[in-house]
Amino acid sequence: MPDLINSLRMAFGFMTVLPIPQRKEWSDLDFGTSAVFYPLTGVMIGLGAAAALRLFSSVFARPIAGFLALIVWILLSGGLHWDGLADCFDGFGCSASPERRLEIMKDSRLGTYGALGIFCSLILKWLCIWQLPDNKFLIFFALVAAAARWSMLVLLSLPLANPDGMAAMLRQHCPKRVLLYALPVPLLLAFFYGPFGFLYLLIAICSAALLGLIAEKKIGGINGDVLGFSIELAEIVLLLAAQVIP
Repeated sequence: MPDLINSLRMAFGFMTVLPIPQRKEWSDLDFGTSAVFYPLTGVMIGLGAAAALRLFSSVFARPIAGFLALIVWILLSGGLHWDGLADCFDGFGCSASPERRLEIMKDSRLGTYGALGIFCSLILKWLCIWQLPDNKFLIFFALVAAAARWSMLVLLSLPLANPDGMAAMLRQHCPKRVLLYALPVPLLLAFFYGPFGFLYLLIAICSAALLGLIAEKKIGGINGDVLGFSIELAEIVLLLAAQVIP
């Protein structure tokens, strides 16, 4: 049986930069079970970004406050998923075999497509945060960050592009019904957000499913980079959706 307390610590230690004490010893099963708590880490990241936006808005104009809040959002997550975003842009953007694309994604150097992907994503997120109404961002930020990390779990049912690595380890040891076990947190946030909160969960699932189809076509399945990219993609899509959905 997994140690749930240790799994919770591992989830926060892996997905955030919060100073959560970690045990020196941990099992693969604890690591797999930690995926159940990923949406909860999203709540803390979203609330931290929302608090930063409210604080900075009382001092600076909204465009500056929005950009500073975005920096806090990135820092709280340790920028973990941006590496996956850049690698996927570099790998998916080239015309090559799946094997060659995987080699490009493993390369630590940042390519042109990856740089453009990071730049465009940052600008898009900043503009979306800037345009959010003042009465929306508190619960909404928590919902976005939690839903993005919940929808990522959909990808664990897809084939692996690499038999080793974080994605393979997570898929092997996480509970089979992890998507269901991790649902209460985003579901509760969607309920408190209002009638359209559940629509945001559906949009997050669709963005992850679409990325999964693209990953299967490009590299034959998922890897750690795809999982990280799915979180950033879902957050961007949900922030964009907020511009047209109440």
